[in-house]
Amino acid sequence: MMKRKRFGMLKLIVAILPKGKIKAIMPVLKDTGIFGATVLSGKGLCTEAGRRTIGLQIGSSREILILLTLDVNREKLIKVLEKHGNLKEPGQGILFVMNVNRVVG
Repeated sequence: MMKRKRFGMLKLIVAILPKGKIKAIMPVLKDTGIFGATVLSGKGLCTEAGRRTIGLQIGSSREILILLTLDVNREKLIKVLEKHGNLKEPGQGILFVMNVNRVVG
């Protein structure tokens, strides 16, 4: 029977950013010690009320960055993404974090 490795609590960080921004942020992210990332392309869909609330443009092209990380690295990665992604500016994207209870593979 294989022994399970215990890494501590894992977090999934998802950042949805304007197209092209992730390419500029990736060198900075690599310096934070990430093991890897997945980048997907997408197209935004947002109601007018959502647009006013979170500042995203309707139908704009987006890139979705997905990172699986240890909880101890979470805040460091959030700060890097927030700063270099200009996430406090309206329309620049959104970031959220989810708990990961199980990983297979």
